[in-house]
Amino acid sequence: MLLAGCKIVDAIIDTAGPLPRLPNWGYLTAEMNGVYWSTTYKNAYQVTHGSTTYADEPKGVFYALTSILYTSAGANRQELLFQHIPFSPQTGRHKLVSCNSYAGCESSDKPRAALFELLSDGDVAGDSFYLVDSEDNYIQIDSYNSGTKEIKGSFQLTLANARIPRSSNALPDTLRFRNGRFHTKIIEYKGRGG
Repeated sequence: MLLAGCKIVDAIIDTAGPLPRLPNWGYLTAEMNGVYWSTTYKNAYQVTHGSTTYADEPKGVFYALTSILYTSAGANRQELLFQHIPFSPQTGRHKLVSCNSYAGCESSDKPRAALFELLSDGDVAGDSFYLVDSEDNYIQIDSYNSGTKEIKGSFQLTLANARIPRSSNALPDTLRFRNGRFHTKIIEYKGRGG
């Protein structure tokens, strides 16, 4: 497993240099089409964190997991997002479904995941990849510590490109994430202007 070199540190919010101004705590690792996702770009780095979201329908508090790959120059290239993961039960396996805005889905009350590719210096939308519902897509929450807000688990995803024509050909049409593991923390942070 690739976790030997990972060090979990307290939340880091960068304020200078090419690194992003996003919180980072823990790790997310997976094989994408047989190669570790974090090695997609040479000398790239990754930012991973959890957050909470609030919904009126269905009413409740939900968990989101974000992991972003950057180039060595600091350009955002890929964002892997898990959304609408219920806190109750706090542990367990949750089936993920697709919510593809290109196919008419504006929102869903079910847990979901997607990957977004960015181009140029990270400010141009590239291809969007959504779950293939006929595949076994899930996120497994193995533990959640309400005191430290640490969350651990595993996942498996099969995503397909949703944009035709494609914005780029940097990634294949189908992305298979296997042996996915994460250990991160729910971080409350202020965005721009906050």
